[in-house]
Amino acid sequence: MSGKNGDRNRDYKALLEKEKKILLSHMAKEGFSLRESTAELTVIDNHPADTGSELFERSKDLAIYDRHVKKLRDIEDALERLSQGKFGYCRACGGPIPGERLDAVPYAAYCLSCQSLREKETRENEQDDRPVEELLLSTPFARTFACQRDGDECEGEDAWEDVSQYGSADSLQDRPEDNTPDRRRRVDS
Repeated sequence: MSGKNGDRNRDYKALLEKEKKILLSHMAKEGFSLRESTAELTVIDNHPADTGSELFERSKDLAIYDRHVKKLRDIEDALERLSQGKFGYCRACGGPIPGERLDAVPYAAYCLSCQSLREKETRENEQDDRPVEELLLSTPFARTFACQRDGDECEGEDAWEDVSQYGSADSLQDRPEDNTPDRRRRVDS
């Protein structure tokens, strides 16, 4: 490492080390036991809604922790690539990763086009992970925008007309004048 590239790599190493230090300090502050996460000694006396809220918060904390662990691995991998002289080159195509990308994401291992391709493949794989039952579901449970009318697309107004035939806030039970057989106003004596 000499000249401009050496200075640039030192800058990236310092940036990566700084990111790593910040990440480790965040991870050290986070509590990962249920007791620390919820500040409760036991969940036995809690209302189910409280337990549900605590479960949500706990799941969120664990997801953030997992994200920190992944980012830490990426940073350590980037530092390893720096020491091997492979930093700044795409793992997939071998081409150089633009400096703008490395400035934004110093631990980037792929150029923008290869990263986009990887993300597209990930999205496609996630779509393939849908439950097999969804293949057998018919209209009532499957996602559809088909209307019950002559092949029109369903709009909000059409949906309201379909639903309002079963009653609304203005239907018979709420208007006593309409609650007589001949629809005349009922007079209470």
